[in-house]
Amino acid sequence: MQLIIDSTFNKVNYSNEPFEIAEYDTCVFNSCNFSRTTLSKSNFVNCEFINCNFESPIISNTSFKEVVFQECTLLGMQFEYCNDFLFEVSFESCVLQVCSFFKMNLKNSKFNNSKIIDVDFSSCNLTSVKFYSCDLSKSIFENTNLEKTDFTTAIHFSINPENNKLSKTKFSNDNLSGLLDKYDLDII
Repeated sequence: MQLIIDSTFNKVNYSNEPFEIAEYDTCVFNSCNFSRTTLSKSNFVNCEFINCNFESPIISNTSFKEVVFQECTLLGMQFEYCNDFLFEVSFESCVLQVCSFFKMNLKNSKFNNSKIIDVDFSSCNLTSVKFYSCDLSKSIFENTNLEKTDFTTAIHFSINPENNKLSKTKFSNDNLSGLLDKYDLDII
């Protein structure tokens, strides 16, 4: 596999041209389009994706190690098909919609100022994950490890305490109603 180091890719539309399967180390992808692109078997190590568009890319056996997504739109990404060895991602000011992290280990990941809409976190390890200023509308938490997870500034989440592991999980007084949704209460 080819090794590409310290490279910057600007405004490349990979939905129209083939993506080179390689190991990308310390690379920056700026304003690139990965819609319906096959990224399978590529490795991204210490890379940044800035203002990129990911609409249903194929990411089976793709490695994301210490990868930062900043101001990206990610639609329909099925992260559970990625290579989970040393998987580490963070999201800053992104939109994640209809994505899935089913059974993924996201321990210590950071989601900052992002819209996380209809995302599946079922059976995930979200220990010590930080959801700072995130909208979690319609996201799914089932059999999820939420120990020490920080929801203090998150909004619109719905978590059933009986079906998830909550210990030292952080909430604010303003967002506790997300723990009571299953009871269909009118909280005023």
